[in-house]
Amino acid sequence: MTVRMGFRRCMLLCCTLLCITGTALAQEKKDEVHYQVIRLLSEKIVPSVATIQLGTVVIWVNEDSKPTEIKFTNASGMVISCDGSDTHIADPEKIISTLIPHAGLESLCLVQKGTFDYTVQRETGTLQGTIVVE
Repeated sequence: MTVRMGFRRCMLLCCTLLCITGTALAQEKKDEVHYQVIRLLSEKIVPSVATIQLGTVVIWVNEDSKPTEIKFTNASGMVISCDGSDTHIADPEKIISTLIPHAGLESLCLVQKGTFDYTVQRETGTLQGTIVVE
């Protein structure tokens, strides 16, 4: 009888520990931040179409020698703040308001579903990119 009770207690303890561990892992997964890196090369954007999940941080890296400007063509009403606050955008085209220097980067956290087109503008020309938020 005592062996059986000891076994039951051991099983109960093991199940409890597994349940606690599973809950902690689920919480870590929930708090996980996702990133999408977009490389701005001299002749192309890689990837030119990026499909991401809500709340993903998009990071543009300028690998061209020229300063780069990113303008969105259909970003009116876009929500870009992962902390849940409404971020007022004075000029929807100029969400990223600074030139990105060579080897520089800019990022946005996108929390609104939709397809958002943007242009990468430099002295040498313009490239087209798209972000699809699912």
